[in-house]
Amino acid sequence: MRSSPRHGGVAAIVVAAIACGSCGGQAHASGSGTLTLPGGTPVSAHDISVAASEMCTVDSQTHANPAAVLRAFYAGPHDSLHLLAAVASAKDAAQAQHLLDVMVAYEGAIAATPPPPETAQDADSLVQAVDATLKVVGITPPSC
Repeated sequence: MRSSPRHGGVAAIVVAAIACGSCGGQAHASGSGTLTLPGGTPVSAHDISVAASEMCTVDSQTHANPAAVLRAFYAGPHDSLHLLAAVASAKDAAQAQHLLDVMVAYEGAIAATPPPPETAQDADSLVQAVDATLKVVGITPPSC
């Protein structure tokens, strides 16, 4: 696995989320309801579900043309996946950290020119990490 530098914002989200400890929210399996960020800010479970579905599309695009997914990833699921990690950290800090680690690896791969050969595998790993993290917060993952 490649090592990539951590972004300051990612570390801040994780620290705040871990400090929360008992924060969390209720989401239904369909992705309806509200999740809660550390500090009590509500997050739409529907928005998190939409981001997971967008990640399915980004995964397919990565397999087809990894050099062309950078904009789609950052304009699509990226920010909501960070929110997912922050919400999940209250219930499973290790899984939340795993999601962030896999995201950093994928971000490094799609930012490289050209993207390395394992970029499609990185996308698949990210989809798997998203699915596992969705389960932690009580949302049924989409079928990609």
